[in-house]
Amino acid sequence: MKRDLALAAAATLVALLVAEIVARLLGIDPYGGMPRFGDTPVRTVEGVVLWDDANPRASRDDVARAAATPGAFIVLGLGDSIMYGVRQAKEDTYLEQMRRALAGRTARPVAVINLAVPGYNTLQEDAVYRELGDRLAPNVVLLHYWSDDARMYRAVGGYVVEFGDMSADGRVVVRALPIAPALNDLLLLHSRLFQLLTQAVVAIDRRVVVADWSRVAKPLVAIHERVRQAGGRLVVLASPDLGGDTARPNGELPTLRQLGTEHGFEVIDLAPWLDDEPASAVRIDGCHLNADGHRRIAEHLADSLLTHDLR
Repeated sequence: MKRDLALAAAATLVALLVAEIVARLLGIDPYGGMPRFGDTPVRTVEGVVLWDDANPRASRDDVARAAATPGAFIVLGLGDSIMYGVRQAKEDTYLEQMRRALAGRTARPVAVINLAVPGYNTLQEDAVYRELGDRLAPNVVLLHYWSDDARMYRAVGGYVVEFGDMSADGRVVVRALPIAPALNDLLLLHSRLFQLLTQAVVAIDRRVVVADWSRVAKPLVAIHERVRQAGGRLVVLASPDLGGDTARPNGELPTLRQLGTEHGFEVIDLAPWLDDEPASAVRIDGCHLNADGHRRIAEHLADSLLTHDLR
């Protein structure tokens, strides 16, 4: 009996290994060609899952230099792939173009730290800011908001995918397969077969992916309070909908502005900052900006900072 069980277990293991090898040899993509953002394993900050981009827009050295520059006006960027600037070189992103536009127009040195990572939501942006700790005291925190920020995303096998839900206390709840979370994360990162199985379960049970406005409101308020206590201010940049003929205001703009009014932070509609250009002239897709879109946002942002912060 024991011998039969051992043989069955061995046969099962061999079958799984063969299936894993076949999945890799066939090049099966469990994420349907979604952009690959890097293979850095996930980490957590107070239970919130984070990952790094393979080509970050700012490094630890950048943070240290900004903190050590006497009299520097420090701008901290928190956001996802839109602020990160997918398909754009770092120097063409709106934060870098803004920095160059400010050069020579203010006596203060301007340091820009762009911590945006593709796939992040507002809860994760708050965690990144907390992870930064007291290493930096930004004068302005710019948070780029897009309409999917109330959803949860994870890095799975080097891909950013919409996946999972959050518990009431903000911790990740992996609902796809009933195994230990540590083993689940290990297999998600390293097993193509397990990735396929997980995605199949997620596709069948869509309840694992839901939008929850508290994932935006609570971290926004927390970020604002932390910035305020450090003597800076929070500005939320509401990303426009670029899916039509013209840039349209973000659908959550009224809710964002109500939240900003209640707690004392500014919300800017980025749609007018695209200067009435046809959406096709400033977009890559329905939400991402092309180089010209980044340039226009940068120019208006520089003017805004000069008016309100660098007078």
